[in-house]
Amino acid sequence: MSRSELPGPTGSSMTEPGGVLAAEDVPCSPCVAQLHSPAEELAALRAAVEHEPDPLVTLTHLLHLCRDEHPVLWEQAGNPATQATVTQMLEPLRALARSRPATAALDPATRRGLVDALQPVGAVAPVVVARELAQFLDDHYGQFFADSFRRRSPYQPGVGDPIPLGGPDVRTVMDMQPTAPPWRLANRLDETRHVRLAGGWATQFRVVFDYSLVETATELITTETIVATCHPNRGLTEFTLPDDPSQPAFPVQPAHLDAQRAHLDRLVRDAVRAGASIVVLPELCVTEALAHDLQNWVKRDDGPQILVAGSYHHADGSPPRRRNTALAWIRGHDRPLIHDKHSPAEQPIREDIQPQGWPEVRVYVTAEGWHLVLAICRDLLNPQAVHTLAEIGANVVLVPAMSESLAPFTGQVAHLVGSAQAFVAVANNPADWAGNGAPPPHRAARALFGHPGFGQQTRQVTSPDTAPGIATLHVRSGQLRWIGTDCETSRAHRNSVVDDMPPWATRLAATLRPYLPNEMPSGGSVILRTAAVLVLLTEGPTGPQVLLTQRTSDLHDYPGRLVFPGGVQDPGDGGPVATALREAREEIGLNQDGVRILGVLPAVTEPETRFLVVPVLGWSNRLGYLGAVNLAEVDGIHQVPLHRIATRWQVDQPDRDHPDNGADCDLSRLGSMTAWVMDTLIAMLGAEPGSGVDAFPFRTS
Repeated sequence: MSRSELPGPTGSSMTEPGGVLAAEDVPCSPCVAQLHSPAEELAALRAAVEHEPDPLVTLTHLLHLCRDEHPVLWEQAGNPATQATVTQMLEPLRALARSRPATAALDPATRRGLVDALQPVGAVAPVVVARELAQFLDDHYGQFFADSFRRRSPYQPGVGDPIPLGGPDVRTVMDMQPTAPPWRLANRLDETRHVRLAGGWATQFRVVFDYSLVETATELITTETIVATCHPNRGLTEFTLPDDPSQPAFPVQPAHLDAQRAHLDRLVRDAVRAGASIVVLPELCVTEALAHDLQNWVKRDDGPQILVAGSYHHADGSPPRRRNTALAWIRGHDRPLIHDKHSPAEQPIREDIQPQGWPEVRVYVTAEGWHLVLAICRDLLNPQAVHTLAEIGANVVLVPAMSESLAPFTGQVAHLVGSAQAFVAVANNPADWAGNGAPPPHRAARALFGHPGFGQQTRQVTSPDTAPGIATLHVRSGQLRWIGTDCETSRAHRNSVVDDMPPWATRLAATLRPYLPNEMPSGGSVILRTAAVLVLLTEGPTGPQVLLTQRTSDLHDYPGRLVFPGGVQDPGDGGPVATALREAREEIGLNQDGVRILGVLPAVTEPETRFLVVPVLGWSNRLGYLGAVNLAEVDGIHQVPLHRIATRWQVDQPDRDHPDNGADCDLSRLGSMTAWVMDTLIAMLGAEPGSGVDAFPFRTS
């Protein structure tokens, strides 16, 4: 479907055979104006609509008028009187649509109705009617657009051609509120829910919509999807690089292929064991042969659904052209997804590749409407490329990278998240960029994730050391984890006994695995930050209850957890009591005048976050709030009865007669320090944690 299929100016050719205008053929200004008059354009549009059975092509004709007459449309579209007139004009057409089921082709009666509506009425411009007709076609025939695009696959649009939009509502795959609305931040007047006209970016990039994965890449993103990035290398010394970094570098590849192969197999295996269905390897961490061998992982029953096998340097063609190519393997799909890098690195490595003159962006469309795109490192730093990705609705973007810093990528990824509600995973390598083994000024972040539920739209994942490991993103909760690797001896021992473990031990090991990197080395020291939390007790319908806050899911510390209000002690705080009250006021707007301080519990050490936390116990019989909840940190406030916490290991059957019983909060989300403090408090009050409900001394009948 190209612009050449669409109606254009009529008349004889105005050029000589050589392409130069003949003097006698140059029309006068009135003739030129007549060729482009609104009346002639409207007549051509009506003629095209009357004879076109494909609703997608008809929609494209209408959107062309919307684009050409955009100033008029912008001026009249929001006028209530105009809208009322257009609604009345289209009622016969809507009644006709309601009287029969929609089909993939426009029948003659519907086409006649469209033509009859396309006419000026009073002060209402035809373009306003065209816009409403385009929306009508999108509403009633949008379900057939995917098939229409698919018949043209691989579909390469030109400027002015339609491109597919629309995808799954991200609210159905995650628990958090999306940063952007369910559709897009802004709906332009020359597009509809499912279709947008290609812009000038179609001349800068060869964009291809590929529907070859429709049958195989089903359920690409679900609530249970975990995306993992694997990071096999510690430093640049593990790669083949020129001694002089100012010299062109090609080919860059791992220096020890057997060791690299073992690293990658182990990391992919750990990623799958962590639940990952999408695994992304970094840039230049493989050779061409190794990238093809990694296809075996998606053939395994216990392998990932998608494996982006990094990228590699190679030369092919005649004459040979040096390329940096990324491969991705899809379960059930024999051929790899391929992307050639079009933005060579300049610093700190001069990448000696020869990108093609017209860079290609291939969009793999799934049955659910996900638009999957591969990019390589600096491709994502090209503003024009990122603009193109946003325009084509790329909403799953997987990026192998090799960069000393991921900070420049955050703005580009945030743009994709905000404009297309994209899920983005950037796998970076290596950790140490010193090159000669000297201590680097900073350690590179290992991964960068973009998620529509993140308040800041992007999150970086760092590691406690330069050892290989994996970073994971849970789509539903937005939870991020770093899973480090152990030495070969301890890993071999663990693998030798894993089959003997009962299921509960296996689950426990999986839960504890993220904490292994946080173990302190022998003889190490830890500098703790002083903090305080407010353990605020009140009297409820079933006895004492405690105030807990639900942390937002995109925070670095305790994402999505049930915790006490609190935080780090400021220099101006007079002590832990002042810190706890100040943090409660800032987080949930608590009125501290209604709080009586009962005392403090012994300080609790938090090695994971390097906190020394003082629990401050308070009591209130007239709980009040002076300000609003800080939505950047707190998703909700709960008053939870102590007996529910004391019996949380049993089958939970809260008191439905009391609406203020905290029944809507999931106690499995209790923070570890919060749970320890609550169990200590319950024991002090005379009930053993996990004892029966009736054993709790403060429960009322």
